Amino acid sequence: MKKKIIALSVHLFTAIGAVLAFWALLLIVRGELRYSLFVMALAVIVDSLDGTLARQAGVTTHTPDIDGALMDNITDYLNWVFLPVFWAYSFLDLHFLAGAIVLISSLFGFSHKQAKTDDNFFRGFPSYWNLVILYLYILGANAWISLTVMLFFAVLVLVPVEFIYPSRTREWRKTTIVLSIPFAIMIFLMLYYLRETPLWLTLTSFYYPVYYVIISILAGNDDG
Repeated sequence: MKKKIIALSVHLFTAIGAVLAFWALLLIVRGELRYSLFVMALAVIVDSLDGTLARQAGVTTHTPDIDGALMDNITDYLNWVFLPVFWAYSFLDLHFLAGAIVLISSLFGFSHKQAKTDDNFFRGFPSYWNLVILYLYILGANAWISLTVMLFFAVLVLVPVEFIYPSRTREWRKTTIVLSIPFAIMIFLMLYYLRETPLWLTLTSFYYPVYYVIISILAGNDDG
């Protein structure tokens, strides 16, 4: 009984992501640019922890009637796709049709049976739209640049290339997690400063996305 309660608690923790999505949506509608980003960041923290907690709690064994993976995908789509697109529409002047394309491409990406491969890679760009919109805003991208970048990554979602799953892909996992810590600190500083973020900080933070792409290519090649 105790293990089942723990497993249910983990599912509840995952479900908090939906509540945070609702909160962030209300903030965006009210024009609260900064606070909506912080709430979206909280949702990312929940998402970064719930998978590990679920595996440790053995949710599949102790709560077999609840599909934790489906719940996680629902909250992920809300927080990693729908909200960033709506945010970009509200604060980056993203065209409605471009937003629709991003929503549809990511929906196909999430729905693919090998969206997360058996060897723990993401298939296609893993819809890190939160980071995309943050960089676009901080760098002062105009509507056309935002449109071009968003459409580029929307296409990349559907391209069958592999990207590492930071907490689960075996190759370089420890290094990836260690390097993600200063990156996370930089991101929160960027959230605080937004367009007043020092250029050196923004440029330095690119070390992690560059590392992520390079390691994804190397790990994918090793796997193949």
